[in-house]
Amino acid sequence: MRKQILLSLALGASLGAFAQPSVTNAFNANKEGDFAAAATYIEQAVQDPKASSKEKTWRYRGDIYLNIATSADLSPTFPNAARTAIDSYKKSIELDKYGDYAIEVRGSMGRLQEILAAQAGEKYGKKDFCGAAQNFAEMAEISGIFKIVDTLSIFNSAYCNDQCGKNADAIEGYKKCAGYNYNVPEVYRYIADAYLEDGKKSEALTTLAEGRSKYPGNSDILRAEVNIYLGDQEYVKAEDLLKSLTSKEPNNEMFWYVLGITYNKLNKPVEEEEAYKSALAIKPNYYDALFNLGAMHFNKGLAKEEECNAIPPREVAKYNDCAAAAQVFFKKSAEVLENAYNNIPAELKGTTEERQMISSLKDAYYKAGREEEYKKMKDLLQSK
Repeated sequence: MRKQILLSLALGASLGAFAQPSVTNAFNANKEGDFAAAATYIEQAVQDPKASSKEKTWRYRGDIYLNIATSADLSPTFPNAARTAIDSYKKSIELDKYGDYAIEVRGSMGRLQEILAAQAGEKYGKKDFCGAAQNFAEMAEISGIFKIVDTLSIFNSAYCNDQCGKNADAIEGYKKCAGYNYNVPEVYRYIADAYLEDGKKSEALTTLAEGRSKYPGNSDILRAEVNIYLGDQEYVKAEDLLKSLTSKEPNNEMFWYVLGITYNKLNKPVEEEEAYKSALAIKPNYYDALFNLGAMHFNKGLAKEEECNAIPPREVAKYNDCAAAAQVFFKKSAEVLENAYNNIPAELKGTTEERQMISSLKDAYYKAGREEEYKKMKDLLQSK
């Protein structure tokens, strides 16, 4: 029995002796720049209970994999080097009861964040969105270790997950952003879009309703919510929602504008025109409402022209009265569209929407008999 005990003690002593040189060898190899050998030694060390209970073992391991992550030659061979470094430093912090190496480890993890940021940028440029999402998430994780909320990295990770089709992860990240009031109210739309991609329409509507309650003046959230109803051809639901909103906030021009669009879908031209006019009474230079109202007048003129063309040639007086009525619509259209063009948002200039605006105004000028302005718009359109 005594012999067996001695053998056990000898075996334990040999394992401890084996672990200690592995830690030392790992440290020396890392210092000499032989990071691959250092990794081999340190992995041997962490398998031993005695070595793995020491703070320095994990700190050395973090340093080794940090160096591997920075090496262009070795990083492809060790694709999880950054992840391993993070886990090692976290273990080091856990074992460093008195914080003797807190500043050193914090500096090393700051370097690690810089490496992750560079990797994320490179992967994003190559459209490896899933890979970039992981890097951004690891950056946020490092900040979290030191009680810092890295909202930018959280959002970037969510956005990249969104782009690579990991909707559940994207939603989780976006919700964190919403909780920190980062990039709101837009994140509510992003969450809703991700839900819709997964076919979760109810969750999307709930999210948009939450966003609208917090940011009632945001047009994008409202449009997204209404668009779901319009996409499902639930025009009455959209109308009811918007009428309720205009009742609560009658001075919100955006609500009136979107209600006008909804009336268009319901084929209620009188109500549609009144809605746009209500929006413009609040905000006279409201481009979207001006454009839609101008288009309405133009279409009324075209419809009136069709009536005129159906009048028999012998009824000249009746035709002339009809043509004059059409001209009233075209003149109104030219006036309103001209106002819209003068108030076109800066971000639309140089886009296809600006071309559409110019083309619409050109046609309105032509129908209204404003030849000089018509030629000006025609030349401008050709120069675009």
